[in-house]
Formats: sequence, C-alpha cells, structure tokens
Amino acid sequence: MKAILKQFAIYGGLYLMTIWLLNYFDLSSGFIGSFISQHYFIFFILYFIFIPHITITAMSLSFHRYHTHQGVILGKGVDTLMQLWLWFITSMSKFDWVSIHRYHHQHSDTEKDPHSPVVKGLAHVFFLGTLDYTKAKEVPEVISLRNKIKGNKLEYFIYEHQMLGPTMMTLFSLLTFGILWGSIISLFNFLISPLFAVGGVNALAHWWGYKNHSSKDNSRNIGFLFPLNFILCGELDHNNHHGHQRSCSFRHRWFEFDIGYFYLKVLEKFKMSKILYAYTPKTLKEEIKKHYKDIMEKDYRIKKKCEQLALEFNTSTSEIQKKIALYFEGKKVNLEGPLKEVVDEIYRTLRANYRLNLSY
Repeated sequence: MKAILKQFAIYGGLYLMTIWLLNYFDLSSGFIGSFISQHYFIFFILYFIFIPHITITAMSLSFHRYHTHQGVILGKGVDTLMQLWLWFITSMSKFDWVSIHRYHHQHSDTEKDPHSPVVKGLAHVFFLGTLDYTKAKEVPEVISLRNKIKGNKLEYFIYEHQMLGPTMMTLFSLLTFGILWGSIISLFNFLISPLFAVGGVNALAHWWGYKNHSSKDNSRNIGFLFPLNFILCGELDHNNHHGHQRSCSFRHRWFEFDIGYFYLKVLEKFKMSKILYAYTPKTLKEEIKKHYKDIMEKDYRIKKKCEQLALEFNTSTSEIQKKIALYFEGKKVNLEGPLKEVVDEIYRTLRANYRLNLSY
C-alpha cells in the first residue's frame, strides 16, 4: 500500500508540473485540443465507446480468458500489446488481476468475495469496488495465489511500477489534447475498470438476470443489454462463465452473443491464438439432449401429452415417443404442429432442469 501511495504522489507531482509547463509555454490547448473543442460531441462518442471496449477486451482476452482460466492461448505479441494497453490505461498488472479473480471464484458471493453485491450491496460494489480490489491484494490467500503465477521480465516490471503506465498516458494526453481535455480523458481512463469491469460485470451480473447453469453463487446473464455487453466484450453473460469457467466462449444459447469469442476465432485464423476449450450453444444443446428420454418417461405432463396425441393421430404412444426421439437424435423428421409443441415443451423443461441441477 505504501508503494502504491508513493507512486500516486509521484504521479500527482508530474501531473501538476506538466500543467505548469504547458501554461508556461502557452500550450494549454495541446496539439489538437482546440480541434476537439469544436467537435467535442463526436469525440466523446468515439472515445467513450471504443476506448472502454478496447480496454475491457484486452482485460477479457488476456487477463481473464487466457491467464486466469486458460481456455485459450494468446500469441506472445498480442498478449504483450494487451498487457501494455491495460498498464497505460488502468495501471493493472497480470499478477494482481489474476490472483484476485481466482480468489473471487473460490469464494463467489460469500463474505470473502472482494466484490459481491449479494453480500455488500449493489451500490457498494459499483462505487467502492475498486477499494475492495485494492484491499484484496493484501489478503494472505491472494498473496499465495499471486506467488504461484509465473511471468516474464516485462510483466514483473509492470507489477513493480504500476503507476508509471498511466503516468505516461496522462502526460501524452495532456500534451496531445491540452489541459482540459487531457485531464478529462485521464480521469475517464482511470474510471474504465471501476465503472465497466467492477461495476458492470461484478456488480450488475451478480445481481440481476437469468441463469443457464446451476451455480452456488448469484451469477447471472444480462447479455441482452447488447450495447453494454458489446463494450464489455461479452462478459455480461456471466452465469455462463461461472457455469463453465474454463470456456473461452461465454455464448451458450443461440440468442446470446460474445464478441470476445469472435475476436479469438479471428486471431486463431491468423495463428495469433489457440482455443483450448469452448463451451458453445452446440455443447449446451448436446448436454441437454442426453436427458430427453428421462423427460418423456418421467415427466407426467409430457407423458399425458404424448398419450393424447396418440389418440388424435390414431397411433400408439410409443410411436409418438419414437418420432420425438428421432428428432432429438438429429434425424430428418417432419413434426406436425402439436408434436412440435411437445418438443418445445421438452426443451423448456430440459433447460430449466439443467439450470436448477435437477435429475430430469
């Protein structure tokens, strides 16, 4: 903590000195500050959407899906660029982020969880989550996890000089955009992780939404908030992630969308990533299908419906069930309207049972 405070003091001193120098040399508007003042609305839209998206994408692909859960391997060059960007914008290092996130998964939505809205309240996690993140760095279990993480010389340099990255980025922003816009941009850069990562994912996605998978915590899917989920690189389908943590795909249903997994697939095409494990809508569908026979045999509603359809179509119940079974096995079967309704009901029941961890 003392080291961090020392770095903040140095950062503050350099910031004030740079402002004085810009005023002294009559560069208070920077190189393009006056241009931004004339087109500030367009600049705000572009900067406050794409910079958070780039930052959270780097966090999601590098820190989260690669280093924490190891569902994918990123090429060294791509991973280095992402870690450097995160250092410049957020000051975060791989060692802190990965160890705290693994600790979060071990104690998700319990008293030990550094950012659980269930325990601490939504407002607390949203607005004060960064303080809890900082405190978590000193927890003995987190330190133990951090000591087990391997790194290269650059990663250790970032860890030991965390405030140097945003200091350089702030100086660049002041010189480029001027004192006013440079200060606003620098402040916003610092807020990206607290607002979007801690607030958006760990607060909202542990508070409200739906579940695809049974889990001991309160993780939820809110990817239907599409513009926000785009900025957050697909991280808002959070129950999917908690249900299958190693998967580098957070899209488990046909209507869900994970832009991060799309990026990984593109990188893989260019030999810049290697996907090791991905749980997808196809995987979920196959897992659910394994239990369809139990539903037809044990669920009273489905059995009764099959018996009624047998009478309606002047056939046997076993023939109705056989036709449904062939459909689930992927065979080409033309289902009449009432039979399609039974299939849809079986799917709904299977998904609900799978989510609630029921036997059938």
